[in-house]
Amino acid sequence: MYDGGESLGIRRFLAKINDVANLGKWSNDEKVTILKLKLAGIAEEFFLSDPTHSQLTEYNDIARILIGRFEKAVPLSTRLQLFSSCIQGPSESVQEFAARINKLRTQIFQSGNSAQNTAVRNANDQLLQSRFISGLRNDIRRFVLSRDPLNLDESINAALIEEQNMKLNQIANEERSGLSPAQTENLVLSALTDRLEEINLRVGRLLEASSVTARKTGGNSFNRRENVFKCFYCGIQGHRQAECRKKQRDIRSANYQPPGEAPLVIFLFHVTPASMGGMSISKNRVFVIITQPPGIR
Repeated sequence: MYDGGESLGIRRFLAKINDVANLGKWSNDEKVTILKLKLAGIAEEFFLSDPTHSQLTEYNDIARILIGRFEKAVPLSTRLQLFSSCIQGPSESVQEFAARINKLRTQIFQSGNSAQNTAVRNANDQLLQSRFISGLRNDIRRFVLSRDPLNLDESINAALIEEQNMKLNQIANEERSGLSPAQTENLVLSALTDRLEEINLRVGRLLEASSVTARKTGGNSFNRRENVFKCFYCGIQGHRQAECRKKQRDIRSANYQPPGEAPLVIFLFHVTPASMGGMSISKNRVFVIITQPPGIR
């Protein structure tokens, strides 16, 4: 029960309702009914005191009203401290961690405020992106940094991709530990499907945001990155010159020496008139080149 007291915060109470609802697969109407039944004391009096509250049919609308009434205001200094120490928990997903970062964005920076100029919003977004990347787990952070994301959304997208890769690796390890082929195939297909849906959703959002930016600025914000991963050796996109396999093959082919064959050695002798037995020759220098045949040491 929630009575509006400080022993159980409103967000913690709603989180418990959500946890049980997810386990029981409750519908919206079931969540609304249980939420109303669990209100007591001043919380129940507050909800019943306004006739418009009883007309609300969506769980999120009722939760928002309760949060606005009973959530205690957190000082700015406390929110800044939470922001500076915000890191991804051991069992926390990337999506959950990103939600916490976005919540801090709303509470501290108020990025939706239209009064802020563009420079201030860009500075806040860069600070949020830096905090998000720094707070990621080490294995995911390394991958995100290698992708060189431009903003927070691209950083979250890269982190989600790596998280899905780690899940696939875990499935492969479970296969080696004794799972049947059928079970492994189902798990792999499920993980791949989830990853594809997530990537498609992210790409759709990025393209939508890009089209809005293009209409405002008259250009496409993605054009500046179209050649970032183009190889300068083979001209194929998707990798850098240092990672080019064609270049590595060409270097190995140039340095290849058949086994048992001695290298060709060129001996260069400088012949002067004295070494020619006093013969009368031109003053120009004469050079004799002798090559060492293969197989001779």
